[in-house]
Amino acid sequence: MDKKERIFDAAHDILAEQGFHGLSIAMVAKQARVATGTIYRYFSDKEDLIRLLYRHTIQQCHDLIMSDVDIEETTFTQYRQLWLNVHQIFASDPNALTCKLQYESSPLACELEKDPVILALWEPLDRFYERGRASGLFIDLPIRVLQTLSLESAAQLMQQCRVHELELTDTQREAVIHASWQAILQPSTSLPGICS
Repeated sequence: MDKKERIFDAAHDILAEQGFHGLSIAMVAKQARVATGTIYRYFSDKEDLIRLLYRHTIQQCHDLIMSDVDIEETTFTQYRQLWLNVHQIFASDPNALTCKLQYESSPLACELEKDPVILALWEPLDRFYERGRASGLFIDLPIRVLQTLSLESAAQLMQQCRVHELELTDTQREAVIHASWQAILQPSTSLPGICS
């Protein structure tokens, strides 16, 4: 693993444990086993490190979320795979959810979400929702609202499971996926046998 990758890994772990205010360049350098000056070769300051860590994390997550998905097909099968992929990210990395919450509540949140690199990465997913909306399959709501009602449920579910020490069965998880899909469908849209 190269030095920059070690720095990102260390910053990710510290962010999950200490939050933005607890994260310092010195702590990251120590955990990454690099000199403090090395970090400044890659990042101008702590905020730059956070911005680029977020971009790096989203780039990694993007590939995992899109795995085994034909994003040009707006179907329940593709949505289910997207949901499972999102869920797997949070299930496999205990720090992922904590870091997500840190980013969303940080002063940099709006700036991070509007990063052109990140917007370009999520453009195919945005098209998935736009096609569903344009075809009348999905409720006519803004894309971010549709995403909140659907895929965001994977992160919210993981948070509730962690806080309340819940463990869902596969059947219950499938019911959540179906319910989150139903939440964005036009009320007149029905898929026979979808919940059977």
